Amino acid sequence: MNDLATGMYVGYGMSHRSEMDAFHKAKAMLLRMGVPINSLRLEKYFSCGKIIKKFGFATTLFLIPKKNIHKVGVWASILARVVVLAVDFLSQYFYRNLSESGFLSDKRRFGGFIWQRWDDRQEVALFSVAFLHNIYAIRVNPK
Repeated sequence: MNDLATGMYVGYGMSHRSEMDAFHKAKAMLLRMGVPINSLRLEKYFSCGKIIKKFGFATTLFLIPKKNIHKVGVWASILARVVVLAVDFLSQYFYRNLSESGFLSDKRRFGGFIWQRWDDRQEVALFSVAFLHNIYAIRVNPK
């Protein structure tokens, strides 16, 4: 998870099972540190009702719905924003590209494969990559 203002990683998760498990670990890391999540941009894979309900009304969600939406109830506020402010919504949603480009630059800079075999060493390796990313890629907003 990225901070849009600085470009720093504020949370990460690792899992051999699924990307959803890694997402839950990253969210748990932020909760343990007491970092509030003001807005979140997620891909289609995470656009299910269970994920939307985990974030309260204090968090602004920018997601593109899956093709098979069963209940409109949890999507009502998101779909209303899409209809009223479509260009603004999509421009906010595509800030997700900042995290994707950060991941790509990390893979190019530090290698795209984790060579360690044990889970604890893999977590240390990923933490090191995140730490080095934060050192190299801090963006300061000029005022």
